[in-house]
Amino acid sequence: MQMRAKKTRTPVTKVKSLVTSLFDTKVKRRRKLMVLGIILYIVSPVDFIPDVIPMAGYADDVLIPILLMIAEKLMSSEDNEEHAK
Repeated sequence: MQMRAKKTRTPVTKVKSLVTSLFDTKVKRRRKLMVLGIILYIVSPVDFIPDVIPMAGYADDVLIPILLMIAEKLMSSEDNEEHAK
């Protein structure tokens, strides 16, 4: 009996796949810049809104997974438009 490796998509692998998609020539420049900005915000060690500020500091941290999903959606919608043509 063969065991298959479970493919889990961790946030690190998602960011890596987004970085490699930045080098794809088929993706529009505007989308690349948007995804690049999101990636830089995700990997940035600087917290733009300090956690000392009530509510707003933690809202900044909640934004990171949301931005990651938006970046994936931007890149996947580019693939869907291409397949539709």
